[in-house]
This record gives sequence, structure tokens and C-alpha cells, in this order.
Amino acid sequence: MTLFMRDLENREMGIEEGIDQEQRHQIEKLLLKGKSVDEIVEFCDYPIELVKSVQESLLVTQ
Repeated sequence: MTLFMRDLENREMGIEEGIDQEQRHQIEKLLLKGKSVDEIVEFCDYPIELVKSVQESLLVTQ
């Protein structure tokens, strides 16, 4: 693997992590506004597992 290929791979991983963090932030905001898991899944087309994971992390921190 060349340094260029490694850098591209690292960049792609960073972009994916950023997207995941943004999705989690959006889900958190919607949950705090009182939206249900089903509403978020239907409206935003996020995987239900992701929404439930964010919901569980909110319950633990509160």
C-alpha cells in the first residue's frame, strides 16, 4: 500500500465517522424535541438500530 492509498483510506474513514456523528447529533436533537423512534426512522430514513442506540445513550446520560 502506498502512502497515497493509505491517506485516501484514512480520509474516507474520517468522512464516514463525521457522517455518523452528524446523524447521531440530528437523532439526539429530534429525540429531545419529543419525536418517537418510529417518527425519526420514517422521516429521516435512519436505521432503527441507530436511532435506538442514540436513545439508549441519552437515557444513560440523563
